[in-house]
Amino acid sequence: MILDIIKKYSKIILNYDIQKFKIVGSSYHLSCNIKMTNKSQLCVKDYLFLDGYRKYSFHWQDENDNCIFRWDNAPHHQDVDTFPYHKHIGKEENIKESQPVNLEIVMEYISSKVK
Repeated sequence: MILDIIKKYSKIILNYDIQKFKIVGSSYHLSCNIKMTNKSQLCVKDYLFLDGYRKYSFHWQDENDNCIFRWDNAPHHQDVDTFPYHKHIGKEENIKESQPVNLEIVMEYISSKVK
């Protein structure tokens, strides 16, 4: 799963560090950092619990740790029509609607921006 995605996008990946990848039955826990060739970094936290609930944050930041994009489903922006799914574009307070995403979708987006 994770290694297949890293291999698929290896042209834009400088290195990666998987802090945790654990599968138990139908649940999983993924925590990793992926550094891109342009020195930006994707910080991934993706959890699927046994009850089917999924919690995630894909935080893409530049080399100075400034947010470029963050997709997450933390339930704190109830005014967004796609609640709890949302994305932060640039500044933390620039919140937009989002559909549920996964690492593959996020890496596809990043690969369209990183040359």
